[in-house]
Amino acid sequence: GPANFTLPAFTGKAGMFPTLFITVACGACSGFHSLIASGTTAKQLENEKDAKLIGYGAMLIDSALGIISLIAVGMVADKFIIDGAFKGAPAVAFATGIATMFGVETSTIYGTIYALLTLAVSVFALTSLDSGTRLSRYMFGELLLKDNEASWKDASGLRKVFANPIVCTLFMVVIGSVLGGLSLSAIWGLFGAANQLLAGLALMAVAAWLGNIGKNNKMFFIPMIFMLAATITQLVKTVIAKFAAVSAGAPWGDWFQLIFAAAMVVLSVILVIEGVTTFAKQSKKAAK
Repeated sequence: GPANFTLPAFTGKAGMFPTLFITVACGACSGFHSLIASGTTAKQLENEKDAKLIGYGAMLIDSALGIISLIAVGMVADKFIIDGAFKGAPAVAFATGIATMFGVETSTIYGTIYALLTLAVSVFALTSLDSGTRLSRYMFGELLLKDNEASWKDASGLRKVFANPIVCTLFMVVIGSVLGGLSLSAIWGLFGAANQLLAGLALMAVAAWLGNIGKNNKMFFIPMIFMLAATITQLVKTVIAKFAAVSAGAPWGDWFQLIFAAAMVVLSVILVIEGVTTFAKQSKKAAK
């Protein structure tokens, strides 16, 4: 990047927890990746023993991609970061930065790389949106079902209506459309915490499953507790900050973050209570 431009850096321990552990997201522990892997990677493994190598390798590659992205944005920072604020589309900044590494704007290789990377990022976004919508529909429907109900057909009343796959899908599409109408800054403020919270819940779900089938699940407890503590703390801080902002007349983006952060705190606490109850039952069963 130009000599007169510097990106803000982490310079001390003050405020390190929980923000630092929320910011270092997908390459460390990603909830969204855990959901995707449960329906894709799991079906591609010939042997369960290969999961550790493939999963860890994927996270290393994801981390490498993150570093490359930072370098790419640094290459073209003077074009996209104006007066300390990012201007433009992230996909365009990434494609422009990588293309700049290989050629000047007027060269054929620059245009080719720019087009291919823009297409790749767009495809990633579209496939992620598709997977995210389907997974959200599953979870929304299951949230409304009781333990003894195998599907929405076993439910009754309004729960049966809202748990219907078509109705669930419509809800998710509407929510997605609302999110699409917001600015990136309004959404991005919750992305890290939401993703890492999902990672903590995924660890809790796997630990509960292993406990139910009688296998050792103790190795999940420390990372699970740390992830849940970090994310819930961050969300509570967000709720407090956004409540102060909306009280001072903040725009809709802050209202959105306040509502969704508060909803995530409530839902996560409910799930944590369920998880703790499950682990307690498993412990008593094992003691007998």
